[in-house]
Amino acid sequence: MKRFFRMFFFLIVAGFTFYSCTFTGSLGGGKEGGMSRYIRYPTIKDATYVGSETCGGCHSEIFERMKGNIHMKIAKFEVPGYQTGCEGCHGPGSKHAEEMDPTYIINFKNLNSFQASDVCLKCHSDAKMLHWGDSKHAMVGVSCMGCHDVHNGKDEYLLKETTALSLCSQCHQDITSKIYLPSHHPIREGKIGCDGCHNPHGSEVKFMLRSVKRLNDVCYECHQDKEGPFLYEHEPVSERCTICHEPHGTVADNLLKQNEPFLCLQCHEFHFHAELPSNTGTPQVGMGAGSMTRAFTTRCTICHYQIHGSDEPSQSLGGHGKALIR
Repeated sequence: MKRFFRMFFFLIVAGFTFYSCTFTGSLGGGKEGGMSRYIRYPTIKDATYVGSETCGGCHSEIFERMKGNIHMKIAKFEVPGYQTGCEGCHGPGSKHAEEMDPTYIINFKNLNSFQASDVCLKCHSDAKMLHWGDSKHAMVGVSCMGCHDVHNGKDEYLLKETTALSLCSQCHQDITSKIYLPSHHPIREGKIGCDGCHNPHGSEVKFMLRSVKRLNDVCYECHQDKEGPFLYEHEPVSERCTICHEPHGTVADNLLKQNEPFLCLQCHEFHFHAELPSNTGTPQVGMGAGSMTRAFTTRCTICHYQIHGSDEPSQSLGGHGKALIR
């Protein structure tokens, strides 16, 4: 049943995307026969390809800057059936060059997000882009040009910024603030980037994570010792790491959503020992009347330190291995 609803939602999204990209009419309100917006990739009526050198005649600054760009280095025999150079993205430029009319060339400023991305997807349509159409970025109107700058890209991926953090933080400011909390993944230190866990082009998993099955698989790429399988498992660990952890940053240690024992008390009750005063004849732990309370209401992992799972029995305790203490 769950798979049926997922497929139904996918069909609705696909239909909406197709409808959004299906329309006609002049883009810039220019002369009749100018660039028309057809299904998906825009075209220019009655125009022919004239080569990038013709473009460089007027756009000399951009042309010189683009000489080292990967898009200008692709030979025609490498991409049979596709146009290379400036016209690979902007369309045939004969009418634009002859009449100097901006409506006779594909101008990305005049395209909506779906159309702009479709120009890129004409070539970039491999497995990495398989889920772009139903990704969160595409659904909220973010196009490829939202993150990439083909003319002025700062790295091999032609990103607008030099790091993923500086780029992603422009929109995801609430998440960026968390990486400055005391406990955080080393994102701001530059040891990992946002794209280490997330695929900005979409994925099969929620939050555009780099996984094909479940959230935990992303965590296990680095934290293999927590994966198991264990003979005695801790159910939240098997279900989802984020039940206990906030991956972007927290005030509590170890990226925990709350400090111990308050995090554990959301599911577990206190040990009965925590209510026993030490001066009643029971075995004392430490010194003072409140020593039992302090011992059993500080950190649960002092005793239950194998909190992610264990293969060992819990000594003579009645909980057997389920107590996760060794």
